[in-house]
Amino acid sequence: MKPATTKFVFLLMAIGWGSCLWSQSVQQVRGNARNDLKDSIERLALLRQKIEKEKIPLAQKVAQLERDTRGKRVEIDRRLRQRDNRDASLLQLQEEVRENEAALETSLRLLKDYARGWTQSIPSSERILHANNLSSSLAKEKGDRASGFTAYLELAELSTSSLLKQAGGGAYSGDAIVPPEGVRESGIFWTLGPVLYFRGEQGSSGFLDKSYERVEDSTLEMSPDSVRRNTPPRLLVANQSTSTLIGQSLQSPVGKLTTLPLDPSLGKALVIAGSEPTLIEEMQKGGIWIYPILFFALTSVLIALFKAAQVLRIPFPKGPVTLAGNFGGPFELLRKTAQGYRGKKPEILEEILYEIIIDWQARLEKGLPLIAITAATAPLLGLLGTVTGMIDVFRQITNFANPENSELARGISEALVTTKFGLITAIPSLIAHALLTRRLQGLVSKMEGFSARLVHLKKEAPKELASEPVKKDEPSH
Repeated sequence: MKPATTKFVFLLMAIGWGSCLWSQSVQQVRGNARNDLKDSIERLALLRQKIEKEKIPLAQKVAQLERDTRGKRVEIDRRLRQRDNRDASLLQLQEEVRENEAALETSLRLLKDYARGWTQSIPSSERILHANNLSSSLAKEKGDRASGFTAYLELAELSTSSLLKQAGGGAYSGDAIVPPEGVRESGIFWTLGPVLYFRGEQGSSGFLDKSYERVEDSTLEMSPDSVRRNTPPRLLVANQSTSTLIGQSLQSPVGKLTTLPLDPSLGKALVIAGSEPTLIEEMQKGGIWIYPILFFALTSVLIALFKAAQVLRIPFPKGPVTLAGNFGGPFELLRKTAQGYRGKKPEILEEILYEIIIDWQARLEKGLPLIAITAATAPLLGLLGTVTGMIDVFRQITNFANPENSELARGISEALVTTKFGLITAIPSLIAHALLTRRLQGLVSKMEGFSARLVHLKKEAPKELASEPVKKDEPSH
């Protein structure tokens, strides 16, 4: 056979043998697949049966867990609300505690202010009387709130009993400072409401100074030692009849009706009356600038009195103006000058009379400018004295850190003394200058009119003979 044919035969044989093998493998795979599918279906059925059996218990368990979860959530919400309520209650309690503590502090502070005000409002003689009780009560304060309430409540009780006794009247022994020497004198204090009397063993008697407030202790805390530091009260200087009446009334026997003087001002009127300075003392407070003010005042008064007497003594002419009349002062001089003039020209007579008027005006106005200068200068001198005094006051404020209010008030009042005297000098001087100037202007105007009438008469009758004298005009006031 040919080689090509041989190859083809072998190829066909190989294909046939391969086909047999491939068909046999496919059948085998199909059988295996059927078996595997059958096994899988059986396992799936078993698994489904197992799932069906376990599904209900699991669903029940899930439902139970969900119910448990909801219960837990409700419990958590309840616990959260309880916590929030507990926190809110705690904050409210803390706020109430703070408010109560603040109220207690306020009450304690009010008690302290009341105790301090009471001790400063009673006279020093009564403070000396209660010094031991005040000190023992204050010694009980240990720094805490409870001891502070104990101490100041005792002080409030002491003040209440003292006020009740004072309202009903009472007497106690003690010392008082008797002016003017300022010596201590033992005696009996009598209290009747707000009024306090004193009768000493050596015969001194009267009202006591009720200006109790101790400025140096007004801002300090009271202590057992500070309440013991007291000075005796000062006896006020009253007139002899009042002091005698108080002494006799306090010495009267028990049960006898007596009369006691009453001071509604509680001693302030006597203090003011005793502290009222005299004119000399007040002028001494003015310092060096008071002397030129007094000089101007005295000079102005003398000049005003002299010029008033000079101007007011000149009588105004009454009745008609005549060349033969009899007038007083410069009017008579004008009449005589016009009557004796023999010239032909009235203008020359008018000039002569005008010169006489000018001379009299200059004579009457002499000294009046000094009164005007006094009216203008005295307030300026007073202001200058006030400024220098205020400079001294501010120098005290600079040198001393905390000067007393009374010292500052005294310095300011002394500084204003020069202004007071300056105005007292200037106002009358201004009025006197205005009145004198007005009177002088009226007199000059009257003289000018009188001269004009004389010139007119001279023109009409230049050779008029003098008639009988007329009664001289009296001075006008």
